[in-house]
Amino acid sequence: MPYTVLVVDDNIDTQENIKELLQENDYKTFGADNGKSALDIIHQHKPDCLLLDMNLPIMSGWEVLDLIKPEIDAGLVVIIITAYGEIPLAVDAIKKGAFDFFDKPFNNEKLLISIKHGLDKLQIQKELEELKTTLPSKIISPDDFGPCKAIREMLQNADKVAPTDYSVLIQGPTGSGKNLLAKYIHQKSQRSQFPLINVDCGTISDTLIESELFGHIKGSFTGAIDTKIGKFRAAQKGSLVLDEIGNIPLDKQVKFLRAVEEKKISPIGSNEEFELDFRLMVATLEDLEAAVNIGKFRRDLFYRITEFVITVPPLTQRLDDIPHLARKFIQRCNLNLNKDVLEISDNAMNMLLEHHWHGNVRELQHVISTAVLMAKDKIKPEHISFRGATINQNLAFNDFSIGYRPGTSLKSDMNAIIENIEHKYIKKALELANYNKSKAAEIFGIDRKSFYSRLSKYGIIVKKG
Repeated sequence: MPYTVLVVDDNIDTQENIKELLQENDYKTFGADNGKSALDIIHQHKPDCLLLDMNLPIMSGWEVLDLIKPEIDAGLVVIIITAYGEIPLAVDAIKKGAFDFFDKPFNNEKLLISIKHGLDKLQIQKELEELKTTLPSKIISPDDFGPCKAIREMLQNADKVAPTDYSVLIQGPTGSGKNLLAKYIHQKSQRSQFPLINVDCGTISDTLIESELFGHIKGSFTGAIDTKIGKFRAAQKGSLVLDEIGNIPLDKQVKFLRAVEEKKISPIGSNEEFELDFRLMVATLEDLEAAVNIGKFRRDLFYRITEFVITVPPLTQRLDDIPHLARKFIQRCNLNLNKDVLEISDNAMNMLLEHHWHGNVRELQHVISTAVLMAKDKIKPEHISFRGATINQNLAFNDFSIGYRPGTSLKSDMNAIIENIEHKYIKKALELANYNKSKAAEIFGIDRKSFYSRLSKYGIIVKKG
């Protein structure tokens, strides 16, 4: 959608000339020759930008400016144009909310640049308003993680690093609570009143990752119909959390490294450079050091993002937390489902304690939410439903014989066997997930992008529907 500009000038020739200039630059235009008509158009069509002459019949530009304060506060870009340009008038107009001020006659190019800058600012304001929802609405406390010793030690480390601006690598298996820990660190930091922006690099295509992170200007590439500020600038003064950073293509990591080291970026298609002020946290289940060793991830970037490392243990290593977390999830589900489930039976709790939690805390939460939905006042064994049968862990490797064929290497045979096993496990994950690829990736224990890559590698086609 093109931006709309309302041109208000009682000189019809001037008005038409400005409208023609704007239309040649892909703006949609409206025109008005007096203040009252201008107000009607503003209220009816809600333009993005207002070019306002101050010396108007019926109602002056100054009166219009006073009456449209709510629209200016909501983001309307107002640029004053007058033949009576004096510095005091300019100051007064800016105080009333105008973005810029031009004397007649004005330079067309400078006017176009001013309009563009004003509308870019409008777009940024809109994006930041949307991103305000990313500010944690709930205070994360140690109670949200559990009481076991491993978690207490993890939180002690988080408390130490939170007040600093160190970049933090949070590693751990899928569903273990890495993003919850990132929120906890942000809330304990000096940036807690500013945005917490989360980006899942595993869900963004290679062609869009640069635009998503660094932003772009309108028209910089096919599909760039609006200016986008990008996640780095959206996280200004706050924290930026990147999930699965290993999925950033190697050729894009140089620009990413500069953004992290120098705190400067240039959006795609722009020569303008923006100063950044943010705190970086990275959450990953991938072994980034191994990715460095095989040349998939830059070593200098690895050292830059790992100033401080925290590991979130899997749920199977913190069984003491299961009763605590289960009861918290029951309370939360009672509120969401308007239920009154008061307790969980000993037998049902034993089922939880004996289960191997491939999906960790996230899987426990799903199991409890289903149980609360099915139960009346107490969760019993029949209300506990694990998503798919647990894959048998006791593979009979003792019965596995290793053959040798002259002229071949044992390693090549081993690689073929490993790929065959991986192929079968991927198909099993799809089966357990009812062929939902995102859920299957979670069950398999890797990010979505890597899982999709394996589907392509083994020629596995997942039919929709």
